[in-house]
Amino acid sequence: MYTDRHITMCRTRRPVWLLCLGICALTGQTVSTADAASLSNAFSWNLHLSVDGADNFSGGVAPGAVGNATGKAGFAFNTARAGWWSGGRLVTEFLAIQNTSPENYVGDVQGVNNLTGLNRGALYKLYYRQNMGNAALRAGLISANDYFDTSGVASRFLNVSFGFTPTIGVNVPGASSYPFSSLGVMGSYSADGWTAMGGVFAGDAIHPLQNPYHRGDMILLEADRSGSVDGGHYTVKVGAWQNSQIPQYQSALGNDTSGLYSIEEYRWKQDGMAWGGFLELGAAPNPVNTLPWYLGAGLRLRHFCLARPGDSLGIGMARAWLRGTPHRAETDVECYYSAKIIAHLYLQPDVQYVIHPSGSYPNALVGLLRLRMRFS
Repeated sequence: MYTDRHITMCRTRRPVWLLCLGICALTGQTVSTADAASLSNAFSWNLHLSVDGADNFSGGVAPGAVGNATGKAGFAFNTARAGWWSGGRLVTEFLAIQNTSPENYVGDVQGVNNLTGLNRGALYKLYYRQNMGNAALRAGLISANDYFDTSGVASRFLNVSFGFTPTIGVNVPGASSYPFSSLGVMGSYSADGWTAMGGVFAGDAIHPLQNPYHRGDMILLEADRSGSVDGGHYTVKVGAWQNSQIPQYQSALGNDTSGLYSIEEYRWKQDGMAWGGFLELGAAPNPVNTLPWYLGAGLRLRHFCLARPGDSLGIGMARAWLRGTPHRAETDVECYYSAKIIAHLYLQPDVQYVIHPSGSYPNALVGLLRLRMRFS
């Protein structure tokens, strides 16, 4: 017997199925007239696999170890390579996670492992991108953090805060960031070293297809500036966000609130080695936010060994100020070494020392080991 819940689920999923059927119909109709070789060149794929282990040696809630396995499979279709029209790209990606959260033992707010998520297998991305000269438009199921509030220099650090400012991620649990995505539309324009971006995303990335038009929304705006100075390359990003949520979902997805963030990066070479430094700032001072301020900084080094050009190492600090806790802030200090074993295979040991996890637990010493594989 069908219940109201079944009917609602069917209604909310109908647009996705209609979109998929429309794409299949369009592709099937065009295959009969397009050159088979062009269509073959139009498709691309990628596969990312990661296996992690995390051990809280001391402090935090309690000593303990957990494991994590993550897989992502993506496919893309390039309209120009198919001989259709230029600038078009259809992207889809599936995500599978099997893990236990290390925060059960560490007790921290920021998160020591950026691949921790709910055990799930799901459609992660399904969007269309159209380039139009210096402008680009994307629409569909998107992870907003792929484009907003990102740091390239900090991309190998494992703590969540280095990849997604906690003034957004902690205060707005329903925000569009790994391992979640949401329906949205965004645009960007680049010229003379400047890039401007703006996007509107559904406010419940945890359940992106369940009544998405009645679960609030998040607006993101960002301006980037890149250039060269003193023999190096710099990037400065400044962004603003606003979350609007209806009262019945605020406890789970985030309050009506807003904030600012900034990321500064600088890359330079010295004695054959490639250095990178970054500074991250986040502000969300609204009294409803439990985490009003954030500061992150770090250094990354590559090409320090001629025999191992694919290796890198880094050291960073992430400090999150908290409200209503015995200690004013939680601070994470992280060191990592990423070693290229063979083509497509990397091994990364990582150590993090968390001072005052959640502002209340004893200092924690955490060790992580990640094996990651990439194919395309």
